[in-house]
Amino acid sequence: MEELRDSASDGDMEELRDSASDSASDRDMEELRDIVLRKALSSHCMSRLNIQGAGRDDSQDTRVHMLHDLIDITDHSYPKHLHTSDDTDLILYLHKLKSAKRDESGTVICKMAVSTIGGVKILQHEAKIYEAPNTQPLHGNIMPKYFGLFQGTVEGQTVTCMVLEFCGEALTERLRDQKESFRKAAIRAFQELHSEPDGTPCLVDFSRARPHIGTCHDAEFEFEDYKTPTHWPTSDLVCGELLAVADDAWVFVGDMLNIPGAFGPIYYYQGISLEEHWERNKEGFVRYTKEEALTLLESVIEKYEEMLNKRRMALDKVEEGESI
Repeated sequence: MEELRDSASDGDMEELRDSASDSASDRDMEELRDIVLRKALSSHCMSRLNIQGAGRDDSQDTRVHMLHDLIDITDHSYPKHLHTSDDTDLILYLHKLKSAKRDESGTVICKMAVSTIGGVKILQHEAKIYEAPNTQPLHGNIMPKYFGLFQGTVEGQTVTCMVLEFCGEALTERLRDQKESFRKAAIRAFQELHSEPDGTPCLVDFSRARPHIGTCHDAEFEFEDYKTPTHWPTSDLVCGELLAVADDAWVFVGDMLNIPGAFGPIYYYQGISLEEHWERNKEGFVRYTKEEALTLLESVIEKYEEMLNKRRMALDKVEEGESI
């Protein structure tokens, strides 16, 4: 038994050593990447990539073509590490524009990848979104200002860097946990992205964005306030992607009641009596007598209105600055 214990103990210790070794190796790799990326940001070798491809007329191009001409490499308080993404192999730094005035922060995000095919592809894909003609009017409005995609070789490593306006910290909570004014503004921002420019919140991270599927026939839908439940639009022309954003903002409430054994959908109508609910939905109660249907409707409507009340109270808390 003692021999077994010693054997198990040795195995556990070996596993701990391996784990510690892996952890140390990961830290070393992160430190090396950080060193290379910081050198790239202070170098004179990062030049702008031509995302649009061959054949582009650059004769009237006034964009900055070298990264060191764009960011202030003399300010040694930058860069500042902001975030490392294990999912995308991208590392984000805060930096300052060379052209920033004294009364401006001029803060930008340097979104970087070093010697990773996946990270470079993500940055190139996102750059195409920013450089597309239909998104350029949105820069500095509902999208960050875009300053370009740059690439160079530092210590034998290929480094790619996208420079974007810094629009503040990302949301850490769900959209439905934000105040009504922000939720409305966020929906409007997505609507503008799907139609014409002019919005409020800033939409960032287009690494997984893709071209819109088909024509966005109807990018407009309105809701009054969170205390007035809005039912899902019935038109097939309303954009499904925008509906998904509105659902995340808790704009919509389903108006179908869950009635066991009902024939077809049974709908809830705000402000009408139980008898009127029966009259409007009686075709769905072919398996019930009127008395049974009224009893069932009363119970289901009570639960539905309780759900509406809980939703309203939860959103009231958000408006008062509490979390839900």
